[in-house]
Amino acid sequence: MNSDSKAKNRFSKKLLAITVVIIVVIAIVVSWQIFKPSSTVIKSNVILPALSLTLVGANGQQRILNSNELAGLTSYTSNGGYRGEGTMNATIYAGNFTGVPVLTLLNLVGGVSNSENVNFICSDGYQVTFTYQQLQGQEINTFDPNTGAAVQPSQPLTVIVAYYSNDTNIVSGKGPLTVAIVGPQGLYTNGYWWAYLLVRIQVIPA
Repeated sequence: MNSDSKAKNRFSKKLLAITVVIIVVIAIVVSWQIFKPSSTVIKSNVILPALSLTLVGANGQQRILNSNELAGLTSYTSNGGYRGEGTMNATIYAGNFTGVPVLTLLNLVGGVSNSENVNFICSDGYQVTFTYQQLQGQEINTFDPNTGAAVQPSQPLTVIVAYYSNDTNIVSGKGPLTVAIVGPQGLYTNGYWWAYLLVRIQVIPA
């Protein structure tokens, strides 16, 4: 074999080796992209007791959430509370509440329109109905938490299904779930909106 042939042979072997290395590297990269853990999976730090919340849409679509499913939904935290009727000393329930906005929950069963209301049903038989506007935080009476005087909110109110009060599970008799109306101003609302022991949310005709 002459020198030219030897040189060509060495070049061919080097080219083959480089090609093999490139193929192996590409295979490794592709495999990593396919099998790598998803960076979009967000584990919730919320720990809830065993619970069941039934959602029923206007078209009859139904979904039942357990504690893990509810804890995995995007939450909202803000301040609120309510007073009993009468004097400043009639505060019943107030603080910092965390939960899932009702509109987020309803989107799981088709949402709600301005021609529909939403009924909240509790395990003790209590029920309360919100209009579409009230679910948007509108047309709800609000009161200054310091004076008890009626005031108009200057920042949005959000209706949530609360599972935490002051960073702890809602106490027995009120929880594990309760309807809460909260916002940055921490305004109080009428107590009848705050449905304790919530187990079912249903969209109904207005």
